Amino acid sequence: MYTTIRCMFGFALLVVAAASPAVGGVVFLDESFDYDRDRPAAGEWLGNILVSAGPPAWAALTIVTDDAGVWTTKLTAMTARAVNTPCEEVTIDGASVEFVLRAMSAHFRGQVSDDGQRLSGKIVFEAADMGEGTFEFARTPLATDLPEPLAFTGVLATPGGNLAMTVVFARTAGGNWVGVIDVPAQGLAGLPFTRVSRDGDAITATLEIPGSGVQITGEIVEDGQRFTGTFNQGPFSVEIDFQREADYAAPTMNRPQHPEPPYPYTVRDVTVEHPDGHTLAGTLTIPSGSGPFAAVVLITGSGPQDRDETLVGHKPFLVIADYLTRNGIAVLRCDDRGTGKSGGSFEGATTADFATDALAAMQYLATVEGIDPGRVGLIGHSEGGVIAPMVAGLTDEVDFMVLLAGTGVPGDELLLVQGELIGRAAGADETATAAARAQQEGLFELVRQGLDAEQLRTELRPTIEAELEMAGLDGEALHQAVEAQMAQIVSPWMLYFLTYDPRPALTRVKCPVLALNGTLDLQVYHDQNLPEILKAITSGGGDVTIRRYEGLNHLFQPTETGAPSEYGTIETTFDEAVLRDIVVWIRDKAGR
Repeated sequence: MYTTIRCMFGFALLVVAAASPAVGGVVFLDESFDYDRDRPAAGEWLGNILVSAGPPAWAALTIVTDDAGVWTTKLTAMTARAVNTPCEEVTIDGASVEFVLRAMSAHFRGQVSDDGQRLSGKIVFEAADMGEGTFEFARTPLATDLPEPLAFTGVLATPGGNLAMTVVFARTAGGNWVGVIDVPAQGLAGLPFTRVSRDGDAITATLEIPGSGVQITGEIVEDGQRFTGTFNQGPFSVEIDFQREADYAAPTMNRPQHPEPPYPYTVRDVTVEHPDGHTLAGTLTIPSGSGPFAAVVLITGSGPQDRDETLVGHKPFLVIADYLTRNGIAVLRCDDRGTGKSGGSFEGATTADFATDALAAMQYLATVEGIDPGRVGLIGHSEGGVIAPMVAGLTDEVDFMVLLAGTGVPGDELLLVQGELIGRAAGADETATAAARAQQEGLFELVRQGLDAEQLRTELRPTIEAELEMAGLDGEALHQAVEAQMAQIVSPWMLYFLTYDPRPALTRVKCPVLALNGTLDLQVYHDQNLPEILKAITSGGGDVTIRRYEGLNHLFQPTETGAPSEYGTIETTFDEAVLRDIVVWIRDKAGR
């Protein structure tokens, strides 16, 4: 997905930019908590991860076991873009704990202290250049598990739209305060604050996030019925007025389209070898019955994505793969390079580099027994819809392609329209919208001048510093925010994306193309992109089918406004009518 902040949309708590973790980490509570002596590893843990000489990065760990003695471990680590992420290869024997977090390609091995209050150990990374790290967690209860929690719910007015949010605070038996935050639209539930303090009715809660930590400062008023104050994240600050929620329940995400095993088809974990030496880990689903079958490679949108293109609790590629495979089409989907179980490095790679990954996946797929090598195509979403035509320029073996919200204009033109649409959906007035556009145009002009990264940093620093200082940042917070923004803007991916024009590659595509867009897609606007895709492909003599879907957003969900803030609140993962149309079209174009 495309936005001015890569792989995020509008305003997000999960701002994981190319920046150092916030300095400080978790300060452990001076208190001991009860635990199961027979299962000392079980419980909620909050602590720090240290890698090399860097500052501590906070993390939260949940370890539970069922009646059958099966252990489950979930880790939240913002630096690894892991939020309540299930761990693998979990081995727990008394006080000894081992697990693997694929998001970090890291093996954790540690021990619970004799008093049951600390869990510490070492981290071994699969990448040799990462070296080793350490971790230390303290047993820390969630606010929602303590007696008499104070829950307050309200709406946060953000640049990306209104966000429903709940904060929950509770006092421990020892007099300390803990808290969690829920943001259902972003798939966040029970995310623990790293520090909470209370003085009378005043509460300050901090959540450290790389580049732009969250701090909520407020006061409980009206006999405990309201929580008023200020929400701050980096340069963003807004007043809050949350109401007491007496019957609080942790939010749950209903995803009815997510398939559950057993599946009526074959599922294989596969490894794709890339000529540059790294490997791509993926899942191949093959229909039941006799082949050979038509097959597709799914290509993710921007940002480090797993094979399911997981976003705010949705797994679009899991849903697409399941539907296509049940309808006789084999599907290969892979973790992006440097993500999940895939090797290589994501940082520093450009769209052109990702095209070589898609090519390697497609060439592998054509060799699999049961797959018809003459009927192998590509389905790309968002940036994946730019990558697919690039792959067709690298080989004549692409037999068909589907572009899901693919772009037909250069990145700088795309982002200008995107910014206006998302801003208006969030309620921004025309003055603010025009000012934001002027700022973007100035930035894009510097990029078009061909300045290198260091020259861009020199040109950008005074403007970014001035804006963030006006927002109230200073000292280390200002330095981190400036570095985070500049690192993102001058990254190789962003510089490539802003200047790359997809139309020449589309002109050279000779295989059949199905280009789809929702009319409420605010990130890749249909009236800006579909006409350009049509013009480019037909000018080269290609075969293209264009379809617009009324009322669908960038994720092909039915939506009210198309605002990215709605993505996580919508139960539908991917509109079934679109899935049906894709299957019918592939059968028509890739029939025997």
